[in-house]
Amino acid sequence: MGTTPTMRELLLELKIPRGFLHPEADGTLAGAEALEATGVAVVALPDCGHNIMLDNPEAFARATAELLA
Repeated sequence: MGTTPTMRELLLELKIPRGFLHPEADGTLAGAEALEATGVAVVALPDCGHNIMLDNPEAFARATAELLA
């Protein structure tokens, strides 16, 4: 069950720097171009699944720090 509006729609509307982290093994993120067109950084992280911050905490922390810099 999702939200209305969707989380992706909410992300697109935010007026702050944004990033979307996803597992590298999943391949290209569907809709990545639309996210990037609105200024969302799309970052693929290695060696992780859905729980990126638990599966690869170092890559998660590094990517998050870079997005916030």
